[in-house]
Amino acid sequence: MNFDLLVRIFHQVTAADRQHFVGALLKLVENPFPAQPAADRSFPSVNGKSSMLPLIAEFCVRTGHLNELLEATKKPKFPTASLAMMVMELEEMVALNFNLFSDSELEAMPKELATLRENSELQTYSSKAERSKPQVKNPHYKPGLEDMGRAVVAGIDGLTEECRKARYFYLKGALQELPNLEIDSDKIKVVGFLDSLGFNPLLAASLVRAEQQYSTASGPFDWKECLGHIRSFYEHMNIEAGQAIAENMGKVVVDQWDPTMTFLKNSKFFTEQQEKFARGLYTLLSDEGVHPLMAEKEFARLLRNMVIEYGLMFLTMLEKKGARI
Repeated sequence: MNFDLLVRIFHQVTAADRQHFVGALLKLVENPFPAQPAADRSFPSVNGKSSMLPLIAEFCVRTGHLNELLEATKKPKFPTASLAMMVMELEEMVALNFNLFSDSELEAMPKELATLRENSELQTYSSKAERSKPQVKNPHYKPGLEDMGRAVVAGIDGLTEECRKARYFYLKGALQELPNLEIDSDKIKVVGFLDSLGFNPLLAASLVRAEQQYSTASGPFDWKECLGHIRSFYEHMNIEAGQAIAENMGKVVVDQWDPTMTFLKNSKFFTEQQEKFARGLYTLLSDEGVHPLMAEKEFARLLRNMVIEYGLMFLTMLEKKGARI
């Protein structure tokens, strides 16, 4: 519930101010907000305490601000219970839903968290020695932080292992030609945008239906029907968005494909090249998609993937402009 409420606030902030909003949240990571006593010790908790930092981590990952979050983790000089819980949450996200992250993000996370790990490990010992050598005092050590230092180090090490396993699954999927997990991850983001921006639920249902047919199709007629649903989703997503943008501008646009595309270009929502691309993709879906020789598996996969990636780009642009349906 708190995550949903935070996202609602985020969408009420103007597009120009959203980086400032995220930056203000990340100040609580840079200077870790203290953990609070937890009445019910739900996950994640440390020593009977809870923290807002896991919520901030979840929010940053799901709204496309992972890089900013990782950069903020380089600022704290000492480990805290809040940071330990935040790392536990990241580890849990990768373990349970790793395709929220791209392969490159999974590769980068352990590297970006290296500073936090190093600073935390420095609080786990007052001195140490290599074999047959005298003890060397640790000048960075402050008594009382050992437990939190070990908790943060263990969390980052666990996350590193989860990232390694997740990258293996991406590689395995690519080699075995299993479903493209990055495309599936983007599809989840598209559905999330449709919901948060207020699109008609039938639009998401149309995409779900296309996905069901895509995964179970066994012949040309099935692929053609799948492409029909993909085309319907693509067309109505653009038209609904165009109607909303026009209404916000106090204008009226005919509720059809061609006038909508012209309006989006003339209103500077699209560049000329973006509008040409959108029209070209629509032509492929409308004309060649119904041709029996073209409605094969590979062609359907190409168009399905293109529509999902276009949808993510289009809805991200819409969200950044603060438009709602």
